[in-house]
Order: sequence, then structure tokens, then C-alpha cells
Amino acid sequence: MKHREGTIMLTRSIQKTRGIRLGRTFVLVARQALAVGVCALAAGQSWASPYIATDLGRVSDMQQKGQSFDNTKTGVSYAFPVTVRQLAGAEGNNLPTYSAHISQPLTPIGDGTAHTKTVTMHPLLINNSGTVIGTLDTVVDRFGNSVSTNIGYAVRSPDGTYSPFVTMATAPNGAYVHLFLSQANQILALGQKTWLVDLNKGTTTSLDQLVPQQILQNYPYNQYVQGIDDRGDIVIYADNQYTGSEAFMLTPPGLDPPAVPEPSTLLIFAAAGVLVVRTARRRKLA
Repeated sequence: MKHREGTIMLTRSIQKTRGIRLGRTFVLVARQALAVGVCALAAGQSWASPYIATDLGRVSDMQQKGQSFDNTKTGVSYAFPVTVRQLAGAEGNNLPTYSAHISQPLTPIGDGTAHTKTVTMHPLLINNSGTVIGTLDTVVDRFGNSVSTNIGYAVRSPDGTYSPFVTMATAPNGAYVHLFLSQANQILALGQKTWLVDLNKGTTTSLDQLVPQQILQNYPYNQYVQGIDDRGDIVIYADNQYTGSEAFMLTPPGLDPPAVPEPSTLLIFAAAGVLVVRTARRRKLA
């Protein structure tokens, strides 16, 4: 079974909102100066909820770049570190196994051939707590290719042994449920619904219980999860058919939301941009 780049990620096409029509350079920079201040104020808003929501800006302006989400319009960068990794060395030993059913057994010879095959968990990512997400086939074809797969996790003990595989969902070839893992020992599962499993607390919570009601009301159509970072922040893209798509970062209880530059600071940089444009035009005309 093939895994792309060692990570289970939800692949969805997100329709980007239309951008603002641009005018002359001077007018553009001046407008950006005003827009920067407004966006910074919006980014500082938060709503009463178990999770604190920070407005990152329009989806059309967002770019995930390495360990951050960047707003290309305002220049604000929001840290989003993800340091979970693939298994290395002995971590790949003693993974959970399963006696998978062979869906198309070979023609019996003599006393018959086996109708089951011992398979090993396909590990994907591991965090510092020893939690490993991956898949475990339950049905394979005669060549050992996956037909039906359980999606879930196992936990590695300090002595190198693993807990039994914990199934979170079952899907043919693992195509319908995708997992994100965090260093906060949380697993974000995406499928027909999205839910968060907190292994520290032993709780399972649906995404709509984490997103503030104001966002659900203003962006009622879709919430596309982009991932979860080391400390448990979740980034979502939320849709409104009239106003377009907006990006939000959901911060877990007890943690500070991402710091946002003061509007005055951003306006100073924007004003400096105006001066640069003016100077360049004067030199060109001279």
C-alpha cells in the first residue's frame, strides 16, 4: 500500500475566492495600508468557545510555507510547527500484526491453501509520546494487496513493544479517512465527518464542537481542515457562498492564540512602501 510523502493528508480541492481588482501602484499601496489595519484588527478577534479562533485572513491570501501559514496580503506569518516524523531504526520492529482474510484464495492443493495471511501495521508517523498512526489491512487479495483497511494507531512503550492496534475507522484501501498526528498526542481524523481524539484525556470530540458557533453561523457550508500542529492548533478554511472563504486557527484551551502585530506597526510598514513607490516614480520622471 502506497503512502504519499509519509503523511496521511486529506486531499480536497478548495475553490479560491476572487481577488480584488488592482489599480495603479500608488493607489494599490495606499489601499493596502488601510486593508492591513483592518485585517490585523480582524485577526485579533476571538470568540467564546472551548477553542479560541483567530481569523488569519482570506483563503485566497493564505500560503502554507514550511512551518507557518503566511498571509501574503498583510505579510503576517502564523507559526504552525509540525515535527512528527516517520519511524526510524528499531521503531519499526514489533509493530502490531493481524491475520487478514484473503478475498481470492488460490485453488486448494492437497489439503488446501491458507485463507488468511499475517500482515503487519503500515506505520506512517510517530510523535515523541510514541503514538504511531497508520493502517492495518483486514482483507487482502491473493497477492497481498490491500482490499479493506483499518485506520488507527498504536502506542510504542519505552521497552520497544507496541500496544494492540486501535481502530478509528475502516475503509476500502484506507481511501476515506485520513489522519493528522500532533506532538500534543492528539489525532485529527478526517472523513465524512471530522473529529479529534485526545489520547491524554481519552476523549473524542467532533470538529463542530471545537469551532465557535459564530464561525459556524457565518461560514455554514464547509470547514476544510488543513492540519494540526505540535501544540494542538488546528487550521481550517471555512466557506461562505456570498463572502468567500476565510482561514481560521483554532487554539486549544489554556494556550495563548498566535501573536498578531499591532495595526499601527503594519501601517508604518505600509506607509514606508508608499514612500518607496513615490521615490521610484520621481526618479523615473526626473
